[in-house]
Amino acid sequence: MPAKARTSRLALALSMCVLGALALFVAVDRGPSTGAETVSAQPLTSQEKSILHRAEQILLRACMADSGYTYVMVEEEPMSFLRRFPYVVDDLSWAREHGFGNDVREEVRVRAENDPNKRYFSSLSAADKAKALAAVNGERPVGLIATSPAGVEITRSDRGCTSQLEKKLYRELQTWFRAKTVTDGLHVPRRQQVSVDPRFRTALSDWARCMAERGYSFADPARVHEAFRVRGPEEISAAIAEATCARSTGFASVARDLDAHYEALQGQQYGREIADRLRLERAALPLARAVVESRSR
Repeated sequence: MPAKARTSRLALALSMCVLGALALFVAVDRGPSTGAETVSAQPLTSQEKSILHRAEQILLRACMADSGYTYVMVEEEPMSFLRRFPYVVDDLSWAREHGFGNDVREEVRVRAENDPNKRYFSSLSAADKAKALAAVNGERPVGLIATSPAGVEITRSDRGCTSQLEKKLYRELQTWFRAKTVTDGLHVPRRQQVSVDPRFRTALSDWARCMAERGYSFADPARVHEAFRVRGPEEISAAIAEATCARSTGFASVARDLDAHYEALQGQQYGREIADRLRLERAALPLARAVVESRSR
């Protein structure tokens, strides 16, 4: 594989929050699963998600050190604009402060540009780059397999730091891989379903008329966002207009209701994977807390 492709793969791999290490396994071992544990069905809080992320980063750094490589822990990425507003900006306070999120995108761009792990990897020899990739991902992408909601078959090695950590933290490696692959991809087909729903199209037309009355002639929010890619007063004004129309026409509420509707349908189709992910994440929290606390001592 060309060096450039290997560089791209490690940059992606080192940005993943679920990776691992063997160095801390003995210190925080929680023993074998009995199969009798019960966990809460409540979704994880943002704090609980942060604990898992931080534990994964700590273990990744230890694993890379154990393999002879350096890794600098990275903070969680801020929620992307599209994740926050998948259909339309409807938060006036957010619009007044961030517009269409160009400031957030710039923050992410600068962080990626100055990523110390990317710089470190670039400094390695070709041989060490290959070894570092193998340490993170395993030698070959075989051993784990899952199909995304879009129908794409995804494979990954069941060896290397990533899989060793996930097996220790989440116990059921193949189940975890399938659950994460599926649940991480649910938003894409759901947005597509919402966007072609006749109720969405009717509400979108009402929103477009409202925007036109305010001097913004665009067929949909995506075209507005594309027209205001520079941070500044014009972006803020357009975002305020978008949010105002989204609320006054009912477009925002229609989009939310439809998203919830199709999410419920996905819950019927992918209920097993959704439940598995929540179960495994909740069961992993005690170990994750132990990892985080061991580093703070």
